[in-house]
Amino acid sequence: MQKTYTFLLAAAMMAFLPAGSFAQSKKGSEPPVTVTDDGPTYTLSNGYLTIKVNKRSGDLTSVKTPKTTTPNIELMGYVSGHHAGYWEQSPALAAREVTAITIDPATVNGERAEVSVKGYSDGKSILGKNPTAAGQGGGLIADLEIRYTLERGAHGLYTYAIFTHQDTYPAGSVGESRFGFKLSAQVFDWLSVDDQRNFLMPTGKDWDAGEDLNMKESRRLTTGVYKGRAEHKYDYSADQSKIPAFGWSSTKEKVGLYIINPSFEYLSSGPLHFELTGHIDDGDGGDPTLLDYWRGTHYGGSELPFADNEPWTKVVGPIFIYVPTGNDPKTLFIDAKKQATAEQARWPYNWVKGVDYPLAAERATVKGKMKVIDPQSPMTKFDNLLVGLSFPDQAPVPRRPRVRDTTIVLTRTVPDEIPPPPPAKATPDTANQPRLLPNGKRANRGTYVPPRPAGARNFAFQPQSLNWQNDAKHYEFWTNGSADGSFTIPNVRPGTYQLHAIADGVLGAYDATATVTITPGQKLDLGTIEWKPTHFGRQIFQIGTPNRSAKEFYKGDDHWHWGMYIEYAKYFPNDVNFTVGKSDPAKDWYIYQVPHDIDNKPDGRDQGRATPWTINFTMPKDAPTSGKATLRFGISGSAARSLGISVNGTEVGPDTDIGGGGASMMRDGIEGTWVERDFNFDASLLKPGQNKIVLTIPAGPVGSGICYDVIRLEVAK
Repeated sequence: MQKTYTFLLAAAMMAFLPAGSFAQSKKGSEPPVTVTDDGPTYTLSNGYLTIKVNKRSGDLTSVKTPKTTTPNIELMGYVSGHHAGYWEQSPALAAREVTAITIDPATVNGERAEVSVKGYSDGKSILGKNPTAAGQGGGLIADLEIRYTLERGAHGLYTYAIFTHQDTYPAGSVGESRFGFKLSAQVFDWLSVDDQRNFLMPTGKDWDAGEDLNMKESRRLTTGVYKGRAEHKYDYSADQSKIPAFGWSSTKEKVGLYIINPSFEYLSSGPLHFELTGHIDDGDGGDPTLLDYWRGTHYGGSELPFADNEPWTKVVGPIFIYVPTGNDPKTLFIDAKKQATAEQARWPYNWVKGVDYPLAAERATVKGKMKVIDPQSPMTKFDNLLVGLSFPDQAPVPRRPRVRDTTIVLTRTVPDEIPPPPPAKATPDTANQPRLLPNGKRANRGTYVPPRPAGARNFAFQPQSLNWQNDAKHYEFWTNGSADGSFTIPNVRPGTYQLHAIADGVLGAYDATATVTITPGQKLDLGTIEWKPTHFGRQIFQIGTPNRSAKEFYKGDDHWHWGMYIEYAKYFPNDVNFTVGKSDPAKDWYIYQVPHDIDNKPDGRDQGRATPWTINFTMPKDAPTSGKATLRFGISGSAARSLGISVNGTEVGPDTDIGGGGASMMRDGIEGTWVERDFNFDASLLKPGQNKIVLTIPAGPVGSGICYDVIRLEVAK
């Protein structure tokens, strides 16, 4: 029995080991890894993969394998956007640059090779005069090291980046940041994000031939297998913590290329951050694109500032780039998800040296048990409990008061929009004429910006303080708790943290008032933690489930389509009229409250009339009808700057302190940076029996509305 058990255990362990680890157990069965300094590039090879790294930019300029249908066909793309594999920021323009072989395979028996490209800031921006990353005004005053690692027998490679702000450097920030790919359209034609989005994609030619819609990221396809469909890169966004593996594959070459995050500790904005994943590039030619954001800027985004002389460093990754071969796209995707499980089991990697990366023995385990204390809504078991440790939240920045009118508009519908270029001058000189693609479409064409009413004021985004929902500067450690509230958080770096918890069905979050200091190798038991959700009185009604998304509302399970804000007028021609206790949220409450489309344009450049949503509810006979009433709004995304509110025919609004952001609606999402906004009114406006509250979105562009998570009415004497 002992021999049988040992064999089965060993077999089970091997099933969870990546190809590189399994190969290492068979001494000499796979070719040793080699690394060659070619002058401008490094070449690394292990017999299965051969990769090239540019020694100035740190870009991954070539990835090939003999196992593709066409042996050693180039997998990197060179048609649109930033070519091949790349980190958003590059050390190429740094004051000083050093390249090195940080792991020489000759010293480790050919088991592994690693190369490094590092740029030193010396107190100046390493991005030159014209940084391109969103939110990167002033450049990047920090050192940046990029590493690539290849193991013996592995069917993939690792990459990681180390950002360092030295204590002699002036203040600055890191803008939008990611590791990404432009892949070869001659190879890759199938995108796999999750079970819903796992299919053949349009081609770059289809994209170039498409008709412009209301933003540069969306076009109506006029050719190809998806002719007539609106293609929008945000239709492939996903919750990063739910897609440990995602990528492209090839129906012809029988190869895939997938990004795998072995840990989510280095990503931004906590466990529910939606972000771009893969899509057709919106530049001419439309190369297959794959993106792993660690400082996201979409659906609410994140922050990463540093002060004068502040010492700071962050290791982003190692990320695993998995390149399986020999199967169809669906089989390759299943394989990639299994590989993700194996990589997560290996974290933290024991071969990472010379950077701020604690190994397993230096990391801690934190456990405990959450218990909700709520007399109004007793909870015996949790649904989707998430518990995490983050850098302590900073005190909120005071919100600037807004002028109470409805003429405040955004200068842009979404952050990614750009105005179209000016028309070419009527002159014999063709230098100013727009460049055309072979199909006659204007190259690099821009997008539509809604007209601004006369006298309208610019809207400036509110300043942000760091909290677990927007932090890209520090590491966060989250885990799924059990139904009974127990949780275990492994592999925690030493440091000082704040404990947080969120769960479906609980409005708000648990935010510990005391910090927790974690020491190397510690096993910390926090015991039972009492979570007492906030109430402002007796709950009268609730629409939706507090879960930080709109997934339980109509189209919440089918929102990955351009223009869902336009579709509202078709689904609800008479607007929402919801009766608490009778209406069904899944049928009678839409994912977006937006201006009701009156233009019916095919390109989404629509204006809409004001949209009233009516909530009918019954006040219990013993409920208070004096004192303070509070409408509590959980908001998963907003582009509206005011919300009209009336109670039984009496106007008590507008509410101009809505908050939320991230252009969730324009990006076809139902999750963004979550906020709670509480609106108070005199409870004497309520009466026993039947009551009516009307919420009205003002007229405007059809994307300027609210994506609700939940609405609750509470009344206190």
